[in-house]
Amino acid sequence: MLPALHIFGISITLIWLIYKLVITPAFFSPLSKLPAAHWSSHLSARWFDRKCATAGELKTLYATHQRLGPIVRLGPNEVSVVSEEGLKKVYTAGLDKSNWYDSFRVYGVQNLVCTLDHKTHSAVRKTIAGLYSKSFLQHSEALDGLSERIVVVGLLPSISRGGCGMQGMDVVKLFECVGVDFITGYVFGATIGTDFLNDQTGRDRYFDEWERLRETPGLTEKPITESLFMDMCKAAVTSGKASVAAKMHQELSSKAMQWNLSEEKIMTRCASEMVDHIIATQETNTVTLTYILYRLSQHPEYQEQLRDELHDSNSHIPNREDRPSPNPADIDTLPLLHAIVTETLRLHAANPARMRRVSPPAGLDLHGVFIPPATILSTNAYCLHRNPDVFPKPFDWLPERWLASSDDKTDASGTPTMRRWFWAFGSGSRGCVGREFAVQIIKLVVAAIYEKYTTVIVDEDGIEQSDSYNSGPISHKLVLRFVPVLEAGELVPDLLLAQSPRKTTSNVLL
Repeated sequence: MLPALHIFGISITLIWLIYKLVITPAFFSPLSKLPAAHWSSHLSARWFDRKCATAGELKTLYATHQRLGPIVRLGPNEVSVVSEEGLKKVYTAGLDKSNWYDSFRVYGVQNLVCTLDHKTHSAVRKTIAGLYSKSFLQHSEALDGLSERIVVVGLLPSISRGGCGMQGMDVVKLFECVGVDFITGYVFGATIGTDFLNDQTGRDRYFDEWERLRETPGLTEKPITESLFMDMCKAAVTSGKASVAAKMHQELSSKAMQWNLSEEKIMTRCASEMVDHIIATQETNTVTLTYILYRLSQHPEYQEQLRDELHDSNSHIPNREDRPSPNPADIDTLPLLHAIVTETLRLHAANPARMRRVSPPAGLDLHGVFIPPATILSTNAYCLHRNPDVFPKPFDWLPERWLASSDDKTDASGTPTMRRWFWAFGSGSRGCVGREFAVQIIKLVVAAIYEKYTTVIVDEDGIEQSDSYNSGPISHKLVLRFVPVLEAGELVPDLLLAQSPRKTTSNVLL
């Protein structure tokens, strides 16, 4: 009798498991109404995961959406949506993040990027959002002084020393230094932040650790980075001077009792936030600047047009002693410069991968299908930016597409404008808090370089973007030669190309 009951119990359990894990997700879940990336995606995400591992996540997502439409089931509890409706209902609506972002903790504590719930995120973001607004940044004397020090005293001399010879220089490493110097100088104060453009010992020690992390998948310990920035954060807070770090520490201190924070926890949380800003700037600005220079180096005609635009404006870069720093507002109004930056961000988004969110307790309706609570929802810049109905010739780098665009209208056919599909910085309250800082710095650096130099490709091997969350060149390098612009006029581009040894690679980029 007992064996029979035992067998009966096992059978009931097996039937329940089949019903729970197979029949329900495949036939009774509301998500079963959605097209699936693969027939097995109704039951498991393994097919999608394997495909991503072999073909790459971005290419897999793009091919899947091109085949099945704007909303696709990737697994029993995950949906990818690439549409204006998805952007509004998932991101503008401010849904909570998934726990996938827990891996972005620094010092073992959360920061803005890994704060999952919308309410807490909004409360913390408000403490510093004003320090990253366009109006504040364009009128910041501190940022003006920092910009002159980094661009005029650091960047341009570095290019003059190392980039004008026939062998050129690796601009990826150059822009990593620029990014860290700018953001540490801004969040901690110019006298406390790094000076990697001039401090070879410091930058070698710092970037050696990042190289070790890149070469060792799964390794997360960053003793050099975390110690360096903790010391800077403490120095900024105790200096008595205004800075992003000091403002964040002040706001966290005001909430110490409400959030049960000790002084040690306040400092640790403050430092975690600052490291998040630093790493984001280091990675994303490097990618964007690298691909701007790469694309412009392929198109000497754009370099010449950009230089004409700079010379016709009030945006000259100083020679230290004879001209004031350019007004950031003047640089921001230059249409061709803006188009070049925007088109590069479209085609070469630094973070093009899935941005995961969680459907609310009440669920939501998306493209006529009910999405149950706790479903993982995501969209990605790679697919949004390559919609051929919005961006004709989506895989071509065409800055001119932004010179005649409208921010808030549709064209004669009713096609949505490019602005509504542009997602290089995300959207909604969880969009990048530092987007205006990034764009201002990127425009300043590009203007500084092309007012004084013409760039020529020396080695572009491995320039294809990696299929990853931070999507830089797979080789992590781009070697360019910088040719000074002569007082009497530029060198002929054909002569420049003839003078430069050049290694080439396929022009097919992610």
